[in-house]
Amino acid sequence: MSDKAWAYQDGAFLPANEARVAAGDTGLLRGNGLFETFRARQGRVYLLDRHVARLRAGADELAIAVPAEVERLPKIVSELAERCGLSDARVRLTLTAGPEDGQPVLLLQAWPATDYPPEMYTHGVTAVIASVRRNETSPLTRIKSLSNLDNLLAKREALQAGADEALLLNTKGSLAEASIANLFIVLDGHIRTPPIADGVLPGVTRNAVLELAEAAEIAAREATLTVDDLRRADEAFLTNAIAGVLPLVAVDGRNVGSGEPGELTGRLRALYEAAAAAA
Repeated sequence: MSDKAWAYQDGAFLPANEARVAAGDTGLLRGNGLFETFRARQGRVYLLDRHVARLRAGADELAIAVPAEVERLPKIVSELAERCGLSDARVRLTLTAGPEDGQPVLLLQAWPATDYPPEMYTHGVTAVIASVRRNETSPLTRIKSLSNLDNLLAKREALQAGADEALLLNTKGSLAEASIANLFIVLDGHIRTPPIADGVLPGVTRNAVLELAEAAEIAAREATLTVDDLRRADEAFLTNAIAGVLPLVAVDGRNVGSGEPGELTGRLRALYEAAAAAA
C-alpha cells in the first residue's frame, strides 16, 4: 500500500492534487451540491447504504443527477483507502451540480481518521450555545448541502470561546444540533434527541444509536429540547459518523451532570463501536 494522497473523481483514481472542478461549476459558484462524510474501517463503511440514501434524497431536493458509479461506492471507498494506505480513514464524498451546461462532479477524498483523539472520549468535550440560529423551516437542514456556512460560523465561535463544539438553537429557541453532530441528552433516565422537524439533520449515526438503544431496551425517543432541559440533564453526548458517540460534559462553562462522561453514554458508545466494527 502507498501513503500517497489519492482521490477519486468521475470514474478514475488520481493523485489528490490533480483533482479539479471547472471554474463554472455551480457547486463552486453557488454552493449547489452535497457532501457526505463517513469512516472507513479496513475499507468498510458502517451503514454506507444509509449515507447513499441521504445523498440521493438531497440530490432529489436540489435536482442533481446522481452519477451511476455511486452504485459501486463500497468498492471505490475500499480501493481509495488502500491506495492512501489508510486502515482507518475519514472519507469525504462531494457531489457538485457541475457547470450550468455540464454534468455533476463526484469527488471522493480520504484522510487518517484522527479527528477525535482518545482523551475526548475519556474526558468528554465542551460546547457553547452559538449565536447562529438554525432555520427549521428550510429544507437545507435535512440535507448535507455544500452551503454549510452557518455550521462553519458556529464552529468558529466555539473555538474562539475555547470550546470543542457549538450547539445551535432553532428560530423558536429549541435545541437543534451541534455544528457537525447530532445532540442527545439523558434526562430522568431517558435518552432524548431533538426531532427532525426542529431543524435537525437526519444523521446516520443518530438513527443507528436510536435503533441500538431500542434493541438494548434503553428508553430513547425524539423530543423537543430546551436549554433548560440540557442544564438539568444527567448526561449528554454528540454523534456523527466519524466520532461515533462522543461524551459532552460541559456547555457554556457549566457541567452537564457530573461533568464526566456518563454511564449510558459509555454503554451506547460500546454498542455502536461493536456494531461498526462488525460491519
